[in-house]
Amino acid sequence: MKTYYLESLGCAKNLVDSESFAAILERAGYQALETPEGADLVLVNTCSFLRDSLHELDLVLAELAELKNSGSCGSLLVTGCVTKRGLEEFQRCYPEVDAWIPLKDFAALERYLKLDGSGKTERKAITHSYYRYLRISDGCSNHCSYCAIPSIRGEMQSVPIPELVEEAERLASDPDFPAQELIVIAQDTASYGMDIYGCKALPELLEKLHAIPQFQWIRVMYLHPDHFETGWLELWKRLPKLLPCFEIPIQHSEDGILSSMRRKLGGMELIHMFHKIRESLPQAVLRTTLICGYPGEKRRHAQALQRFIREVRFLHLGAFVYSPEEGTLAIRMEGQVPVRTAKNRRNRLLALQSEISAELLQQYVGQTLPVLIEDFDEHDEEGMLQGRAWFQAPEVDGLTFVEPAGVEPGKIYPVLVTDVIDMDLFGRIVI
Repeated sequence: MKTYYLESLGCAKNLVDSESFAAILERAGYQALETPEGADLVLVNTCSFLRDSLHELDLVLAELAELKNSGSCGSLLVTGCVTKRGLEEFQRCYPEVDAWIPLKDFAALERYLKLDGSGKTERKAITHSYYRYLRISDGCSNHCSYCAIPSIRGEMQSVPIPELVEEAERLASDPDFPAQELIVIAQDTASYGMDIYGCKALPELLEKLHAIPQFQWIRVMYLHPDHFETGWLELWKRLPKLLPCFEIPIQHSEDGILSSMRRKLGGMELIHMFHKIRESLPQAVLRTTLICGYPGEKRRHAQALQRFIREVRFLHLGAFVYSPEEGTLAIRMEGQVPVRTAKNRRNRLLALQSEISAELLQQYVGQTLPVLIEDFDEHDEEGMLQGRAWFQAPEVDGLTFVEPAGVEPGKIYPVLVTDVIDMDLFGRIVI
């Protein structure tokens, strides 16, 4: 049996491509390994969104090239975003790579493996989880001043609704890891359908996905604030599987900064939107991301952003230091903020957010919440169960640890929350 190891770097949107590459490898007779040592073929699906992404890739390829040179693994293939950004330099640095597969070029991998094209891209789960991602479009047409995605992934390309429903049904029926949760993703989920239907088609799509019986939870992420419509909240009221978790990446709160970022909504409009969500859905939780140290950001802007965070009170928040990326408008702007200053502003924001999150999470102590049990806690000798409450997105929003019980992973159980530590909940199953 031939073996392969697949390293998927970057975001969940990249993971979707990795699953398609994995399906091709398995169709060619390869079996997955957990580590690259001993693999006949190693495939790296790359991210080049930020400078830090390229640095991470450099470290990964250096280690894999060393393994290959020592005879510890076989062929080394690289695909993904680096083939659109930084390719020439990496090709010079890593002659050990046997093939550079263009971004999302599944046919190229089929040709490399001497397969006949199937004409249909399947997906193979490469993480042992009970959630799956459905990428409803790729690329982005917003052209924010700080972002290189349009130059890497191109303009937004939506996938037609019938194809998405068919794909979601296949994910729901996966015999190895039948998914309880479907996570809808894109660079901009709120704009879905504008390019192929001439209108925002997210509500129609969600209606059809909600009808798939196997899914118990449907989570929508990456809702661009300029394109999210509060009229859609009626959908969340009517469809019980739609989780009232709203990830809306605003990046900043101050009008001048937002305008420079090429964002349309101003601070007061964002406040109104978040108030409207809470007014319509009192149980709703909010998540956002922010950029600290964007060109032109002054101390007063950073302080105003903190006031904004205190007012809105997000349950989850990610804050990142601005990264000057080649090919973006922002890299040429005046008023570049020193990295040290940007880091200090980020750290102050995260400290403030930590206090807010702790206060908001305390409200769940004593409540019984639905929790998707996913695994056993490998670090706990007593066999604690590990899962996620409905407002905990995978990888980013903490976990729920549950006292041992005779339950089956991959199912949703009622859990009485007894404690909160940092971002994690603790509790016991009540049936």
